[in-house]
Amino acid sequence: MSKPPNSLYSVDVGDSTFTILKRYQHLRPIGSGAQGIVCAAIDNQTDTNVAIKKLSRPFQNVTHAKRAYREFVLMKLVNHKNVSSPSTRLFSTFVSR
Repeated sequence: MSKPPNSLYSVDVGDSTFTILKRYQHLRPIGSGAQGIVCAAIDNQTDTNVAIKKLSRPFQNVTHAKRAYREFVLMKLVNHKNVSSPSTRLFSTFVSR
């Protein structure tokens, strides 16, 4: 029996392990900070470059949860001429366990 195309896999990037959908391949780190790490990847379903951010402990406390929520809201609203691509937007979110 074959696995569904959206099954998850884990990949180590620096000191962090990303558990992501198999459609995202070739992860490489492009930045990190207090809230997490960002990787560039290729979305094999759309053949486009994407950025994937893994938040560090987003639900550790109320302050972290509010920051995570605020970032999701702002990313959903991004629509500006100085953004690198018109397709830059919040595509999806999920929590892996």
